[in-house]
Amino acid sequence: MLKDRVDLYQTLPIYRELRKQFNDNFITIWPLKEEEIITWFDTLLLMRRMLFELFKCGIQSEKMHILMEYPLIYGNHMRTDYLIVYDRLIIVLEFGMFNQDERRSEERYTKKLQESISHRQIIANMVDKNIEVVNYVMIYRPEYDRVHAVINQENIEYNNEEISLLSRFIHAKINIQENLLALHQLETINIYE
Repeated sequence: MLKDRVDLYQTLPIYRELRKQFNDNFITIWPLKEEEIITWFDTLLLMRRMLFELFKCGIQSEKMHILMEYPLIYGNHMRTDYLIVYDRLIIVLEFGMFNQDERRSEERYTKKLQESISHRQIIANMVDKNIEVVNYVMIYRPEYDRVHAVINQENIEYNNEEISLLSRFIHAKINIQENLLALHQLETINIYE
């Protein structure tokens, strides 16, 4: 399925530009797989929807940084899918695409979870102990079937539910960070007096 999409998308300017940026920036010592670019298309759309959810919750997006394909030099040059950085919080976010074969889907989640835990641990070992490093894995389903030229509404609804869970997780973690700010702590003291 991803290989079919590579054949369809590889002539698009955005596809070529993403591949060029990856190669020009020497992000890793490992060669880029063409299928990875397709997953970037998918996950960037999911991230956009997630950011919109966070915006609706009142999260200050200007305080958030999103790093894509962050190379872990001290982790055998593995790459995280995304790092969401907010104040003293780093969320290691890994995406996996749902396979129709149920057994393989469970394996996919387990593999992605193990990657995410490894990435979190590598980063946590390198940053100050006051930085909270957590991980999150989201398994998504393809929303559009290029072969049959059909939008899969059921998968869109599934992904939206998963995005909602992810957004609530990020929102809760950011709220904890906000509550630790010195100004918030002082305001809290005055509320209870």
